[in-house]
Amino acid sequence: MSPRASEEERREGIVKAAQKLILKNGYGHTTLGQVAVQAGVSKGLISYYFPKKEHLFLAVLESIVDRLRRDLEACCREELPAWEQVKLNLKNLFGSERRTRSYYTVLIDFLAEAPREKAVRDYTRVIYQTHLSYMERTVAHGIARGEFRRTDAHAAASMLIAAMEGLILQWLYNPERLSLNDAYRICEQYAAESLLSPGVACSLPKREGAALRLRSTGRK
Repeated sequence: MSPRASEEERREGIVKAAQKLILKNGYGHTTLGQVAVQAGVSKGLISYYFPKKEHLFLAVLESIVDRLRRDLEACCREELPAWEQVKLNLKNLFGSERRTRSYYTVLIDFLAEAPREKAVRDYTRVIYQTHLSYMERTVAHGIARGEFRRTDAHAAASMLIAAMEGLILQWLYNPERLSLNDAYRICEQYAAESLLSPGVACSLPKREGAALRLRSTGRK
């Protein structure tokens, strides 16, 4: 790290280094010494910004929350039709194998710590509340515009997020049976069938090869 870097740049570099190591080694097997080497700074400088190890790892969670908010804000622009907002949200989650794997590998590692660490539990709760609030806003927007069926926006948003995350976990742990692209198609079809008003659904162009395709394992 450049000695001329600002304090904010140094801090950000340390947080990014910690996130890379958590992705590689896991939360429990990442030390401040390893982070110092990865960031190219002294361990003393890390202690200056983060007096305790948990402070640094909470900063990683804070960084994840900030990125999530920016991504969701970009997906949920008021000028966009609600269905376009939903599709942008799906593409943001399912659009990049590397990005999705990185995000969920780190998140799952923190979720394992949540029952034991209240501060981690609080941040992971914020992650889920943030995603739910933006999705609920999108669903309510669609209902108000007549794009979506009249339904409970909170329940519909909760079910859609459950479908999204459930499919991501299936892809992560059983990729031989479910590709990320297939997971995206399944989720998009579920969202269309559960949310779109009949008139809007009928007006959508039919996609070639819209039938869901799960990878065969050769078993009957």
